[in-house]
Formats: sequence, structure tokens, C-alpha cells
Amino acid sequence: MISKREKLQYVCTFVTDILSLALSMALGWLMVDSLLGKVGNYTAPDLIQAFCLLMLAYLLTFLTFDQSENITTRPWKRELKISVKFNLILTLINSAGLLLTKAPLLSSQYFLVAVPVINVVLMTVFHSVLKKLLTTTRKKNSMESLVGVVTTGEDAGAMVRELQRDWSKRLTGIALLEIPEEQIGGQIEGVDIKANYDTFMDWLRQAALDEVYVDIPMDSGDSFVPYLKEMESMGLTVHFRLPLLDRIEEVCCDETSTARLSRSLSRCAGGNVVTMGTVELKLRDQALKRMLDIVGSLVGCILSIPIIAIVAIPLKLESPGPLVFKQRRVGRNGRVFYIHKLRSMYVDAEERKKELMARNEMNGLMFKMQDDPRITKVGKFIRKTSIDELPQFFDVLRGDMSLVGTRPPTLDEYKQYESHHKRRLSMKPGITGLWQVSGRSNIEDFEEVVKLDTKYIDNWTIWQDIKILLKTVWVVFAGRGAE
Repeated sequence: MISKREKLQYVCTFVTDILSLALSMALGWLMVDSLLGKVGNYTAPDLIQAFCLLMLAYLLTFLTFDQSENITTRPWKRELKISVKFNLILTLINSAGLLLTKAPLLSSQYFLVAVPVINVVLMTVFHSVLKKLLTTTRKKNSMESLVGVVTTGEDAGAMVRELQRDWSKRLTGIALLEIPEEQIGGQIEGVDIKANYDTFMDWLRQAALDEVYVDIPMDSGDSFVPYLKEMESMGLTVHFRLPLLDRIEEVCCDETSTARLSRSLSRCAGGNVVTMGTVELKLRDQALKRMLDIVGSLVGCILSIPIIAIVAIPLKLESPGPLVFKQRRVGRNGRVFYIHKLRSMYVDAEERKKELMARNEMNGLMFKMQDDPRITKVGKFIRKTSIDELPQFFDVLRGDMSLVGTRPPTLDEYKQYESHHKRRLSMKPGITGLWQVSGRSNIEDFEEVVKLDTKYIDNWTIWQDIKILLKTVWVVFAGRGAE
């Protein structure tokens, strides 16, 4: 469920950034035209076309950023970093649009550079003003929700501090169930204690409240159900904490995966079901990753065809057999698919692998050895240059793989996996990944590979994928880590 804060902040940020960009365009035109005299003669249709392309670029850029983060808690350095990144992407998308449409305004480079540079400053300033407005005018404009808390003293401080960070909520009071009557009227983190167990329902009935957060011990059992029923009948939004879920997280999740844990409540067979998952890719993120895969794989396929045609001749002359090696691999959550590579080994390589297992240099469930006799001379070259991986661009285009992910294991390797190893397969497998750009030839422990893969999954962003792709290009051209 999207919170009220996220909805309001999404609209406010969208409008603020539009105003910032519009003012940047006006100032950029004024500076380049009036001061530098570097703007040519453009017709009204030329300017309308350029404006429409810039707005389209803005929309695409805005959608690539996660707007759910609480803007009022961001320091100015982070605001500046976000502004620089936003305008860099905006410029790249806008420039691509101008190039594809051959827009006349493309010749005015001074203006195209001036707008994002000015907008970096204005966007940072506008966000600072927005923070001030959100925190000072929320009460006057009825933007905030009035919130009460029903809890015990042990958990009260942490809950109050967390709720106070949300600019869309105003904490009006707290009920501590276990305190004696004489402590009512005190404060916790500056919030008034309004009631205890004997009086908290009277307070809820009389107070102006939109939402109530309930955090009580699990052993309260059915005794608390009538109170919850009455809260719901009053039209309040009730947030009920699940201590059982907290205990599960403590046992099975580390700090990073807990932060990314997906939690949802649904119904099945007439009862409530809590759903947990350690991978939380929003629909927007899935669409962005797939778009990156399609564009990148199309470019990769076009570039691969002539390269494959060139290496095919010496490869076939040295070792007769199929040009492309097809092998069953294990992908996302145990799905089996066929991976395609240029054949770099002799045709009997799979049979000879069993004889060489004793010389495996990898500790764990992967096979790697120096000077593998199964690899042909041409095979060593295409492996060193990663040319053998080029057919996988077609696997990405087909949807079996992603450009960036975790390397898929063979069926034999997968059968030996322990439970925690399978978590590295909770995302679609990729041509490259964090392991490949972290010096894979120097990593000889499979557990280290698993750690890198789970680190990638837990911290996934589209920017991380782009960064890994750029690092991969560098690794390939530098000839590092491709043994």
C-alpha cells in the first residue's frame, strides 16, 4: 500500500521539478541568447519540438528515480548528488531524442548545456524550499494525518522516533498500557502520554485521530480483539505490528535483506496470510531492467554477428563440430533453460570433465583449472576476449537471461547446492555480474561468489546494472579476470 506521504510527495516533487526545469530553460535561453549571442534563428515549430522532447525526457528521467524516499530527511549533499545525477540522465535522454528526430535545436550546444547546469542549482534549491513548505504548512493545509500509538514502554521510544520522521503524520499522543495512572501526562520523545490500559479506549473515542499504531505483546491473545474491532468501527486506519514477523527476520535475515524484505497481507482459505520475500523489484524496476536488456541485447546482437562470422572460420578449422555450444543451465528459482556460447572446447569436453575434477582450483561447486586441456587454441583467445559469450545476447533478447545478474550453474552443480546457495538464483541469470567485475580469476571460494551474488540482489538498482556493464567493458578490453 502506498502511504499518504508517498502520494503527496510524488505530486509535490513532480510539480517542483517541472517548475525548476521551466525556469532553467528561461534562464538558459536568456543567458545564451542575450549575454552570449549564441542562439540561432529558430522557428516556432522548432522550439515547440524541442520543448516536447525535453518534457518527454523529463518524464522518462523522473520515472527512473525512486520517489518513495522521505525528502524531508535528506541532507543537502544528497540533494545535490540526486540533482546532478537527474540532470545528467535528462541530458543524455534529451540529446538522444534530438539526434533521433534531427531537431534543429541540436545545433545550439550552448543552450543544451546551460539548461541542465542551471537546473542542478535550481533543483537543489527548490527541493530545499519544498522541504520547508512540507514541514511548516502541512498543518494549515490539512496535509498531515493525526496519529495515535497504543504500545508498551519497551517499544514506545523507537516507534515514536520513526513516526516523527514522517512529515505527513503528526503524533498527537501515546497510550502506554502497563504504566500506573500517575504517569499519565508525562512525555516520551516530546509526545504526551494520554492513557494506560484502563483508559486508552476512552482516549481513542474522544481524540481527533486518523490512524492508530498498535504494538502489543503476542500473548495478549483474544482479549485485545474487541478493542481492535471497535477501532475499525470508528473508521480509524489501524496499523498492527506482527512480533512473529520480527522474530522470523531476526533468525533468517541479515540487516540488508531485512531492509529489502517484501511484506504483504492477503487471504487464503478464509484466513489471513503474511507474504515475505527477500527480493522486492517494483513493476517500474522490472520494466526498466527489461528495457535495458532489450536495448543492450539488440546492440549486442548487431555487433556480435560480424565478430562471430570472423572467428567461426579458425574455430571450425581447429576443431570440427558445432559452432555454438548449447547447454542446459539453471536460472531464476530453479528454472531450466538453454544457454548458448561459441564452442571454445573440444566436442568431448563434458566427458573429459569427470577425469579432471581432481584438479579443480575452485573450492566449492564451480569448476575452474589453469590450462584446461579441453580448451582449443582459438577457444583460449575467444575466452580471453569474452567473444565466446556473444551468443548470449540472443538469450537476453529472448528473455531467458539478463545483461546483468548471477551466472547460472549447470544441472550437476545445482544438484549439490545447499539451501542458502539457491538464494543467488532469486533473480534472472546474467551475462555479467558483480562477481565478473570483482576479479573473478582471483576468487577461488564458491562461498565468496555466493556472497557477491546476494550482495548484488539485496542492493539492486538500475544504476548498479549500468555501472556493472561499464565495468565489464573495461574488464574485457583490459583482458582481466577472464580465465
